[in-house]
Amino acid sequence: MKGRLFWKIFTAFCCVFFAQLAGLWTLFLVLERDHPYWADNLERYAAPRLEQMAAAIITHEGPQAIPAGLLNGPMPTLVIAPDGVRAPQGVRATTAQATAPDGRRWRIFYRLPQRFDKDHFAPPLIFYISGVLSGLIFAAILGLYLSLPIRALREGLDRFSRGDLGVRLAARMGRRRDEIADLARDFDGMAEKVEQLVLSRSQLIDDMSHELRSPLARLQLAIALARQKPEGAVTALDRIEQEARRLDAMAGSLLTLSRLESASASPEHFVHLRALIEDILADVRFESEAKNVRIDLSRHASMPEGFHADVTGDAELLRRAFENVLRNALRFSPGDSTIGVTLSEEPERIVVTIEDEGPGVAPDQIDRLFEPFHRGEGETGGFGLGLAIAQRAVIVHEGTITAENRARGGLRVRITLPARWEEAAALS
Repeated sequence: MKGRLFWKIFTAFCCVFFAQLAGLWTLFLVLERDHPYWADNLERYAAPRLEQMAAAIITHEGPQAIPAGLLNGPMPTLVIAPDGVRAPQGVRATTAQATAPDGRRWRIFYRLPQRFDKDHFAPPLIFYISGVLSGLIFAAILGLYLSLPIRALREGLDRFSRGDLGVRLAARMGRRRDEIADLARDFDGMAEKVEQLVLSRSQLIDDMSHELRSPLARLQLAIALARQKPEGAVTALDRIEQEARRLDAMAGSLLTLSRLESASASPEHFVHLRALIEDILADVRFESEAKNVRIDLSRHASMPEGFHADVTGDAELLRRAFENVLRNALRFSPGDSTIGVTLSEEPERIVVTIEDEGPGVAPDQIDRLFEPFHRGEGETGGFGLGLAIAQRAVIVHEGTITAENRARGGLRVRITLPARWEEAAALS
């Protein structure tokens, strides 16, 4: 039902309006019921002050200068009579007298109201009519001011639920700077992330299909050759085994990537990062010797000597992350080159920098370097999952990983992880 917000605002306004009227009317009834009490107070406190005020006015300006409100009002009213005239009926005689500038003497009396006259205080009918009309206009303006952006939010959410991931709402809020506009901006941020996630999932499925197609085609070819040439069955079976291992490795990498995307960090164990990296380098150096590539581990001056660069987390995941980055650097490093690994310290962070002397990455490909199944130009080996797994593993440990081309050629990968100096010292 359209306009529900308007009617709620209008009803609330009317309820408050009539509640105030009811409270005012109740006050009138109480005053009328307690007339003797407040009449006594009026006679005791108000009447003498009014007499003094009237006497001062008569003395300086004459009786004609007395305000009409004192002679005919809801409070004690004054009666002014010439001296020697009998007091009118219903007034209280007093001893108050005053001499006017013309020399005439005047006596001052006062009359208390017999009952509380609410007609002096009750608002006229036009007040009620104008109150209802102003409430109607106020509710209409406020209802439109609130309902229009809410309706835009509802339409956007409906479109989003029906699959339109490109819908954005902040632009429809105009110049609003309130909570509704904040909600629209938050929705845009959420929609942007969901759209990127869905697109990346779709791209991942496409990439997986492409990656699986080649080994499956080779499997089918090997099976066909084995059937056509039984004498070559051993060679075909070796090829089938090789492709099966390749598919198994790909499935394992995909499983690791999926687990990392849905996992949260479990920093229950301290990891001596320097020792872990030295262990990884021992394995990678065994492979780098075949290419005559040297791997150097150094410590930056900011890193205190003797510290193990402790972090908390899963040692196996961190091993996979650094090993994948190092093997990627080794794959693109030419012969007789050097891979540099540097440990440094930042406030509450440990930084590991890995630099190679390879060809680097095209500038337009840097942002895609950590996407699953992404390969650089001319790259044929691997699945394109190593750096994606490294990124997810670092993020799980509340760290960051970035890549950039070096000025002298090659790629620089920078990994930062939260440091745990104090905790490590306490447990050591």
